[in-house]
Amino acid sequence: MTSQAKVKLQVWLLIVVVFVLGGVTGGSLDRLYLSKSPGERRGPHRMMERLKSDLKLNDEQVAKIRTIFEESRKEFNQSRLLECPLYLKSRERTRARIRETLTPEQQKRFDEINTQRDAEMGKDH
Repeated sequence: MTSQAKVKLQVWLLIVVVFVLGGVTGGSLDRLYLSKSPGERRGPHRMMERLKSDLKLNDEQVAKIRTIFEESRKEFNQSRLLECPLYLKSRERTRARIRETLTPEQQKRFDEINTQRDAEMGKDH
């Protein structure tokens, strides 16, 4: 291999390495940004993804819980204060309905998640 061919190969390898590192860095930063974004931290979509991964929900359970979240959103406007009794009742009713779709092991983990989430939100439930 000639000296010029080696240099070309090294340049192409450098370009590929830089491209791959840029992709990895971009993907990592995007994931970090989404995890820190206030809009993505809470809400039914984020909660659904967390339940799906933490509880290892099957497709039927995911569909039922999504429906429960959609129905709950219709019941109560999200702009209300967290301390509103109607919101708290709605949230507890939603949690109870979700628990009904879970296995006993998943129910235990779901309760742990809710306790942790309530603590994060400054609730003593």
